[in-house]
Amino acid sequence: MYLEEICLTATDADPEPQQSREPAQQLAGLEQVNRMRRCRSQFTLYNNHRLAVRTQGVLRNPHAYEVDLGILDPHPRRQLRIAWPYVLGFVVLSASAGFLVFFGATTKSTLLPVAASVLAGLSLVLAIYRSHDRLVFYSQHGRVPLVVLFNRLPHRATLDAFSEVLEKEIKAARVHSPYSGEMLSEELKEHRRLREEGVISNRRYDIVKQRILGQHNCARSGPESHQR
Repeated sequence: MYLEEICLTATDADPEPQQSREPAQQLAGLEQVNRMRRCRSQFTLYNNHRLAVRTQGVLRNPHAYEVDLGILDPHPRRQLRIAWPYVLGFVVLSASAGFLVFFGATTKSTLLPVAASVLAGLSLVLAIYRSHDRLVFYSQHGRVPLVVLFNRLPHRATLDAFSEVLEKEIKAARVHSPYSGEMLSEELKEHRRLREEGVISNRRYDIVKQRILGQHNCARSGPESHQR
């Protein structure tokens, strides 16, 4: 086992030191309500490089956690996903219902057009529900989606303003950890804390741990290989 791997995994097992926390002041806040998904998310940004996240919804367990901005990638990724199978199902079922209404008008049975219309409506609802347009902030090395913002909620100007402040604070937080080894160690401890709080699963944490250890070994072996 490499020496750098031993040092990094030791930080994963050791308890975190007690730190005195100064009263934090709020810099910015954002509340998003997705009525279609029946969920609510609240984001509160503080001046100590912490972001408080609270999420709750009908089909998901409520979560309340804080994220150290120093482990986040300042460049978010936009995830636009359209549930095309449900959209196609809506089109086909709607066309079928229209065909049965116009060409089966002489028949007494109206069950098939009604059933097709109901299924078309259900497909449309599922298409809207399963589709999403999100702005996602990942952890820098672990690549875990820790901050998920719904695009254009509550409206685009408010979301853009909050995102700009968040990106600025992430870059400012990363200045305090200039060394790659220190950043990797802090990110590993932060992921471990989030696992203990139930924000990320044990399986996801194991994947993150292997990624960070691999990048740590590459960072240490890179300069040595150049010297040789």
